[in-house]
Amino acid sequence: MTNATETPLTLAAAQDFLRAQSARIAVDPMTNSVFALAQSLFQDVEAGRTSISELSRFAGDLHLTLISERADRFREQHYDADAKAAWTDVRGMLEVLAEEGFDAFKASVEQNTGGIVFTAHPTFALSRALRQAFTAHVTRPNKSTRAALLKHIREDSREWNKDINLNGEHDEVQDALLNAAGAQQVYASVILDVARKAFPDQWRELRPFLPTLASWVGYDLDGRTDIHWSQSLTFRLREKADQLARYGERLETMSGSAKIAALARLIVRLRGAAKETAGDAKLFDQDLTDPEKLVAAANALSNHSKRMIIDATEITTVLDGVIPEADDALAASLIAFRAEVESLQLGTARIHLRVNAAQVRTVINRDLGLETEDRQLGRLALAQLSQKARNSKPVDVNFADLFLEQSTARRQFMMCAQILKHIDSGSVIRFLIAESENPATVMGALYLARQYGVADKLDISPLFETPEALETGGRFIERLLEEPEFLRYVKERGYLSIQLGFSDAGRFIGQVAADMAIERIHNLIARALAAKKADVALLIFNTHGESMGRGAWPGTFGQRFDHALTPWTRNGAAARNLPLMHEVSFQGGDGFLHFANPVMAETTYAAWCRRSLSLPPDTSKDPFYTRTDLVWDFYRSLRAWHERLFVNPDYGRLLGDFAAGLVVKAGSRQKRRTGGPTGPRALRAISHNATLQQLGIPANTAAGIGSSLQRENDRLVELINTSPRMHALILLALNARVLTSLPALRAYANVFDPSVWIANSRMVDPERAGAYRAVYYGLRDDETAISINRIANLLSIDLGRFDRLLAQLDDAPSPEERHEGRLDLHALHAIRQALMMHAFVLVGQLPRISERHDTNTRDLLRMVLDMRISDAVDMLVKIFPRGRDEDTPFKELTEAGSEAKSNAYGYDRIHRNIIGPLGEIDRALHGISLAITHAYRAFG
Repeated sequence: MTNATETPLTLAAAQDFLRAQSARIAVDPMTNSVFALAQSLFQDVEAGRTSISELSRFAGDLHLTLISERADRFREQHYDADAKAAWTDVRGMLEVLAEEGFDAFKASVEQNTGGIVFTAHPTFALSRALRQAFTAHVTRPNKSTRAALLKHIREDSREWNKDINLNGEHDEVQDALLNAAGAQQVYASVILDVARKAFPDQWRELRPFLPTLASWVGYDLDGRTDIHWSQSLTFRLREKADQLARYGERLETMSGSAKIAALARLIVRLRGAAKETAGDAKLFDQDLTDPEKLVAAANALSNHSKRMIIDATEITTVLDGVIPEADDALAASLIAFRAEVESLQLGTARIHLRVNAAQVRTVINRDLGLETEDRQLGRLALAQLSQKARNSKPVDVNFADLFLEQSTARRQFMMCAQILKHIDSGSVIRFLIAESENPATVMGALYLARQYGVADKLDISPLFETPEALETGGRFIERLLEEPEFLRYVKERGYLSIQLGFSDAGRFIGQVAADMAIERIHNLIARALAAKKADVALLIFNTHGESMGRGAWPGTFGQRFDHALTPWTRNGAAARNLPLMHEVSFQGGDGFLHFANPVMAETTYAAWCRRSLSLPPDTSKDPFYTRTDLVWDFYRSLRAWHERLFVNPDYGRLLGDFAAGLVVKAGSRQKRRTGGPTGPRALRAISHNATLQQLGIPANTAAGIGSSLQRENDRLVELINTSPRMHALILLALNARVLTSLPALRAYANVFDPSVWIANSRMVDPERAGAYRAVYYGLRDDETAISINRIANLLSIDLGRFDRLLAQLDDAPSPEERHEGRLDLHALHAIRQALMMHAFVLVGQLPRISERHDTNTRDLLRMVLDMRISDAVDMLVKIFPRGRDEDTPFKELTEAGSEAKSNAYGYDRIHRNIIGPLGEIDRALHGISLAITHAYRAFG
């Protein structure tokens, strides 16, 4: 090879190399600094100057740098990991509120303002051990915590990712919820501490509202068929058993509680109910396809033994009787405890069940004979379903009905009925309908809720996330509210529930356009509901991930919450006298980090309480809301750009070829939707964004802006500089732009460019050139490189325009600053590309494979080109078994021979020179994929 000297494997040397190569662009515009480093490292490995393990170690050092930087940002977001400081802010707000008098204080702290939802989105990419080390380093950084990070970085975590399952995800959410519940208790104590000082004669009247905790882990059936109804019930029973036991422990530890007979009896009652419920959970945690086991479990639960507690009022009624006469300290503890019971009821969290609109529509079409897919949003179907809902009489349900029911939607309603009858009759259940585009679907859900007698405890919530729903969501709700039966249901519930999906919306139309569309739909629905003067509230559940591409603002919690539900929306609702209840999500392993220990949980929860107690800033003078012509021209142009990208065949090929193999398994849910559309639309939002991250192009956030309103550039710059809302949206895109690397993307094109392999084959010894030519033949008809370069060209034009726009803004970083900020990522991409190229050459060296194996070397090369290296290794181990002296049937021969006792009858040379190195590369690439996610603060 031409590179005769070894490339130093240090970050400083890699950065100097990248800077030097970038400087050559002025002379040769085709220079690619990332691929130049990749090619140099590849040559070093091929020549034996550098080993795979050395490259892997260098990548681990870069991983440590990136995760440490992520930890620093995380710590800053969490009040520098100082829970006391977080609660001091909240206490100060409560003290100011107390100055307005008891009535104002009481109204504020008792108002239902919403809460926090934990979801099972697949963001468990980092092993649990690494996430625990990360949290420890965030909380109290030192040499020891940094060493622990490096230790877990260097571990092989591939088995962790392979073994991720729903039970593990449920265990993790329960740990997060336990810490969150602890934070709830602290908030209640702060409220009562302030109240006791400010209102010594009235504070016992308070019944504080604690921002709610909810979870859909184990209850979300959107796009998955692997969760059996009995598994969901088992989870709910375990949660109840754990919570009842905690309630008993909490009461028992309160000073003076044992001396009060009513509390002593309640403690005994809670212990017995917890033990009874744990027994029920064990019965349901069996194979209930066996009718005998089902009957035993069902009868035990439905017979309602005397030890069971089914309604939380059995607890709160006792507390209400004791609080007036208890001493001050105990009364305060009991009021705080009562608030916790009101919030959580008989579980560790409220639960959200989620189905897809198609699953509800199947019931409507098949069972009721109604069509709901007409383009007029199903007026006839809506009216018919409204009538059916009005006339519906509840039917009795037992566990045999659940066992026999084949429809997912009906089964979920039946499960609601059984939970409310036999497990927790007072807890409200959210029923989320994903991909809602038709109001008849929601009305159909209401009909089913009435049929199964659960409408009084079920919050039916459409999820707006598709382009169609984002455009028509306002009219969708208007249409529903025109139906007297639906309006009656909303009045019965006291609020209308809706959900907005930032992740999927951003996947379809770009994150900035999605943010604008979601804010618009918030306000359209608020206006429609307020117009009914129904004296109800609006519950908005904004579900988003931890990354910019999935709706999370990369700054303070206050900025994050204001981004999800803008001050303008809050002010508009207040002007219409419409109370708002706001919920946000913390999704999967990345989201659970915010509740990974008591300190993290308290700082996160305190930030949410602070937001709930605050008033929004004045937005009346923000030109974003007055220059609607310019703003919505920008929106339409930006949305159209992303919609064209989304259907671009080259974009589909980019996401579907080798790049999919760079994305590690991060959850129990499949990466792609089964059935339905193909291409990018089949990818789930997290997988879509994770793939873009791995390629160095968070395009759904950074791109499109430069190509929008080119003729109005000056006016757009003025709007960005003068409008807080527009400035925040562009700042989101700018943060993504800083992490966008076209050199990294084009370097992947070079890796898959057949001409590069022909050129490389001419620079190696003749005996090795054959392997390079084998790679060339494998890529000769491949269009990956062509598609990557086409997308890179498209992005280059757009981002060039965006860069020129940024240059006119008041506080944007320079291109040089942005390039410096990407050097660590560039080095990681170069290491990965060098290892990929080496893997290609290794497979190119394989000998001919016997036809009896039903595969050939080209098939194996294709697997490696698609980054299915672990699959290729598994297949190679079967084709070329390692020799084992101890297993050979000839080991007892005494006559001397040349080969019979040796390993030559195995394939140890192939294992040593090809299979083993491929396994090393696979492990290293896995670690690099994890490392890259830290730059984006989240997986996907």
